[in-house]
Amino acid sequence: MDIIQLLLSGGGGAVLGPIVARLLGGQGFGTLGNVIAGILGGVGAGYGADAAGLSGLLGNSELMGMIQTVLEGGVGGGVVGALAGILKRN
Repeated sequence: MDIIQLLLSGGGGAVLGPIVARLLGGQGFGTLGNVIAGILGGVGAGYGADAAGLSGLLGNSELMGMIQTVLEGGVGGGVVGALAGILKRN
């Protein structure tokens, strides 16, 4: 995993993570907390997907790889944000 993939995963988690967390029912920790949780979850999801060998699901072109990395980051950030919101609520 190179620095570009880390940035794309973190960016996807920071932008899409709070939106996905809201859709999953997590209230989160405010704007800044949700962005931080999104970045951490996005980078974690990127590492996990890379370790699992899921790097070519959307195709082998460079553009589709970048889109997949951003989407992985968004999903990972959303899941972490939703879990954090549920834990905070309980």
